[in-house]
Amino acid sequence: MRPRRSRSSRGGRLGLKDRHPIPRELAGIALALVSAVAFGTLAIFGKLAYRAGAEPLPLLATRFAFAAMLLAGYVVVTRRRLFLPRRELIQLGALGAFGYAGETVFFFSALQRATAAVVSLVFYSYPMWTVLIGFATRLEPFRKQLVVALALGTGGVLLIFSLPRGGLVGPLLALAAAFTVAIFFLATQLVIVNIDPISSAMWTAVSAALALGIAAFTTRESLPIEALPHAFALGVATAVAFATVYEAIVRIGSLRAS
Repeated sequence: MRPRRSRSSRGGRLGLKDRHPIPRELAGIALALVSAVAFGTLAIFGKLAYRAGAEPLPLLATRFAFAAMLLAGYVVVTRRRLFLPRRELIQLGALGAFGYAGETVFFFSALQRATAAVVSLVFYSYPMWTVLIGFATRLEPFRKQLVVALALGTGGVLLIFSLPRGGLVGPLLALAAAFTVAIFFLATQLVIVNIDPISSAMWTAVSAALALGIAAFTTRESLPIEALPHAFALGVATAVAFATVYEAIVRIGSLRAS
């Protein structure tokens, strides 16, 4: 007597035919959510690194160096394009060296002057700036849904925010980081239109590591060995955040991703 084959084992055709690829929009939203979680851990790991005696510039340079190595490994393993045309490399270099490196200096400088909770709350006003700048520059069409989402998100932040006791320098630096990253996201959308997102993320991390490494060398700041595990954790979180947010921007645009 021949054994009955289960439904799942009746050849590969039925299974493949029944499978539907994840819709582009849903995939973009999911990737943006993963990126948000990864970005959300940065303030915590940054605070832990500061407690271990780290100084901002070498910490950030090491963070992006780890992130660049992890992303490069992923690019090689998945056989993606490692080297890009010169024009795209220059654009990504500018994004990393001036855009994201500048934002991260503001952000981690704010962490030295305010709590991680306060810095995160102020920093996460960046969706508002991204939307407003996108509308003002006409990079994105005006849509009521975005305005409603923006109002709800900003209102939620305002409801739980209170002025810190340590002064306004930390929150103002966090606000500068938010404004800078908003410009970074919009510029990224323009640059990576025809480039592999993961390769783009890798070269952004490389340029940020180089810029911050040069700055750390000139200022002679140090990174103690005790802070290296926290720097590596920052690198892992950054690699995941960069890869997923770039993929999200390609699918749903910088405004919706933010």
